[in-house]
Amino acid sequence: MTGVKDQVQIKRKTKVGRVVSDKMDKTIVVSVERLARHPLYKRVIRLTTKFKAHDELNDAHTGDTVMIEESRPLSATKRWRLVEVVARAGTHGLTSEIVAEEEATTEAIHSAAHPGRTRDDAAAGVASTDPAEPETGADGDADAADAAAADAAEGGSA
Repeated sequence: MTGVKDQVQIKRKTKVGRVVSDKMDKTIVVSVERLARHPLYKRVIRLTTKFKAHDELNDAHTGDTVMIEESRPLSATKRWRLVEVVARAGTHGLTSEIVAEEEATTEAIHSAAHPGRTRDDAAAGVASTDPAEPETGADGDADAADAAAADAAEGGSA
């Protein structure tokens, strides 16, 4: 009868997720995302589930991508254990990469919000060539530009 247990291979479920909390001793909270179709609207939605996992060496930290495996109940809410840290979160010492990424992101947001305009045009207060976009003054206020144009057309000074 003892040989039967050796032949049976126990396949435990594994999940890959991101650590959202490592504040407890030897425990991490892992958020696992999955895609599911909404039953009524038939849209694909992103669902997240949080699992508490045992981290014996306190190896994983917030932001790390980890693989967890199901195990026997270790506490009232902890049923998973850390298998490996798949990817570490970014190091906090490299600020130059973060600033460069911020500039690129800011530029992308600006170009999406103001098509056909560059940063230099916006800084100099140059009017846009896009007829759909209202003309703005140097301070970016469209109402102030309209009021200034109306005063100039009347010839009056305020």
